[in-house]
Amino acid sequence: MQKRFGVLRFIGGFYKVVGIIVAVLTILSSIGMCATSVLGTTLLGGALQQFSNGSGIPMMVGGGVVAGIIGGLFIILFGAIVALALYALGELIFLLIAVEENTRAGAIRQ
Repeated sequence: MQKRFGVLRFIGGFYKVVGIIVAVLTILSSIGMCATSVLGTTLLGGALQQFSNGSGIPMMVGGGVVAGIIGGLFIILFGAIVALALYALGELIFLLIAVEENTRAGAIRQ
């Protein structure tokens, strides 16, 4: 049987790949958020505070490790939802194509 809907197959695959990329970027962003909060309060905190005092510009420094972990958890939560939705959309397109192929095959057999 001839394969049809080549563009839809491409779009379904594209959504699945983008979903995987978003999942990987979500994990990396979450790790980066946690690492930045830990390193920012210990290493950069003093240097930024000195710059802030010398220039007269008020700055928020740090935010704490707990804030970084909570931010990382929110990134994971929302990134996972978006990645899952994109991947599911790609699978839905492939499901609809499979239903069409099954219906066409059933019509040909009769």
